[in-house]
Amino acid sequence: GQGAGGLSRGGVGRRPAVRLFFALTFSPAARAALRQAQERLRAFAPGARYPGEETLHLTLAFLGETDRLDQASAALHAVSSRPFSLAVGGPPGHFGDLWWAGVRGDPALEDLALSLQADLRARGFRLEDRPFRPHITLVRRWRGETPQVTVPRAKMVVRRISLLRSDQ
Repeated sequence: GQGAGGLSRGGVGRRPAVRLFFALTFSPAARAALRQAQERLRAFAPGARYPGEETLHLTLAFLGETDRLDQASAALHAVSSRPFSLAVGGPPGHFGDLWWAGVRGDPALEDLALSLQADLRARGFRLEDRPFRPHITLVRRWRGETPQVTVPRAKMVVRRISLLRSDQ
């Protein structure tokens, strides 16, 4: 449904003790740009792990293993933000053996993430205590040279956040 702030809410079915996280998913144009970058990266490291196009996302808050779906869903519906612009593109970055695509967003992106995290903490969820660094995982378990790859630029309007299940 739609929240008061204008963003629609995606949901997760009701199942106990699952790994949950809140995320943004992407427009077809942004997904295509990210997929194109993954294909370019694959030429450098074919044996690495590449998330499927349908699972590409930008994490806003990671809950981990929880059976508190009602409280997580309540936080999803409580968060308020206006739709805002987000752009992917440029050279990828990395944390160890994980390569990621960066984003450029309106300040509303960080405001949304921090507001959601504050609400979750107020509901008793324990979240990692580290700065919000928005990124999109392109590949895990990278072995090899630094790739000469650029993520094609794509813009989108964020109108929805989702509560998703992690299978990893």
